[in-house]
Amino acid sequence: MMVFLYNEDKGGIFVKVLVIGGSYFLGRVLTMSLSKQKLSKEDYDAVIDLCAYQKGDIQTVIQSFPGQIRHYILISTVDVYQRQTGLDKDEQHPLETRQFEGETGAYILGKVQLEQELQSLSKEYHIPYTILRPGNIYGPFNYAPRESVLIERAVKGWPLFSIKDAQCTFQLVYVKDVVSAIEKAVEKKAYNTIYNVINDEQVTYSIMNEILKTCQPDVSIEEHSLVEAIEQQYPLPYPIFQEEMESYNGQKIVQELGLSYTPLKVGLSKTYQAFYPVFSQNEKR
Repeated sequence: MMVFLYNEDKGGIFVKVLVIGGSYFLGRVLTMSLSKQKLSKEDYDAVIDLCAYQKGDIQTVIQSFPGQIRHYILISTVDVYQRQTGLDKDEQHPLETRQFEGETGAYILGKVQLEQELQSLSKEYHIPYTILRPGNIYGPFNYAPRESVLIERAVKGWPLFSIKDAQCTFQLVYVKDVVSAIEKAVEKKAYNTIYNVINDEQVTYSIMNEILKTCQPDVSIEEHSLVEAIEQQYPLPYPIFQEEMESYNGQKIVQELGLSYTPLKVGLSKTYQAFYPVFSQNEKR
């Protein structure tokens, strides 16, 4: 999809952007934010790649593209970092080299290879790049079974569980913050750079429960062990165990591009309001 981004920093000109993939969640919010009008031309000030998942995908785009690409932006993930190092992972942290099993392993390996592929092709074709590594994204239009399953419980008046033996915290990032990061990378021409895009707030199920209770005061919060939660088939979309815990630093993009992260209390409340009509209608049916 082609969109136009109005760039106030560059004298109020329109920057022509091609978004590859992404009709779902992040891409949907991104194109809603960037869209001004649709035209069909061949040269683009920036290409934003939301759908590259395996080695060769970027090469296919660049080699088959009929026009000029002035800036290639790859949406990667913080999952590319080497796990269980005990360190706060900034952009200099080593990348994962191990091959894990299943879809998750293939996804991580694919993103690592794609980052390397883009950097190599950037030199060969003289196309500047930006790699953005978001963390776990939440927000309106996210129909993946993550925050939405907890919101559904709150809307329908089902109890939220506080897992008393949960052993770790996790980090999230609001979808509109990721969109803002993309916009800033385009506007400020953040060439040949890599940024984590993740809020530093340390989150737990209990913190999310308390925020959701402010949105739906009638919902109850019950304390349960992990075993009890599993027995009752309670949704656990985020990390629980200590070995799953990773810590990421998302401040480089704040300092260099001026990104501001939305506090979880604000972002989750807005997400609740966005999902409320969906789940309240389902309840009536």
